[in-house]
Amino acid sequence: MFDLDYKWARFRKLDVRAVRGQETRRVLCRLGYDCPEIYGDPACLLPLFYHPANREKKHAVSVILHHSVKDAVLPEGIHRISMCTTDYKSVINEIVSSEVIISGSLHGIILAEAYGIPAVLLKDREPFELLKYKDYFSSTDRNGFRIANSIQEALNMEPNELPCLGEMQERLLKCFPVDLWEDRKDDLFKWRK
Repeated sequence: MFDLDYKWARFRKLDVRAVRGQETRRVLCRLGYDCPEIYGDPACLLPLFYHPANREKKHAVSVILHHSVKDAVLPEGIHRISMCTTDYKSVINEIVSSEVIISGSLHGIILAEAYGIPAVLLKDREPFELLKYKDYFSSTDRNGFRIANSIQEALNMEPNELPCLGEMQERLLKCFPVDLWEDRKDDLFKWRK
């Protein structure tokens, strides 16, 4: 759980418009911040900005390991996707070319689900901090979710149900702090026209 005595948390002024999930909101409220009940990770918005040209399925299963896992050996025939890049388009292209994603990376799960690809959460390291995953799943009204303890277990597991993210995306867009960029307001959302 979060340490509620962080010095920055007691003295820093935050303008909170949205948070990843209910756990984060609970902590910020306990620290005395105003925190609206608007949930969602910004990665959920990527399908509104980037549309892969090719969605052909090339991989039955792809695995995205947490960035801290360096030496894992994958079963034969399993495609590996690395999140350790600045080329987000290539990551998304690989995700959408997969039928199922197994991921120890939170954003691997989020991106897969945002693009409609079923995902299995993988506990691929120790320690495994579950809070951020609970936070994300709570934002999609899924408080009960499955976790695989190995790739082999994940291969035999039914992926978590895909969430419907349309309403979350709209709420995140509506709470975007456009007021901080009043002089550039027209430029910020020109992609939606």
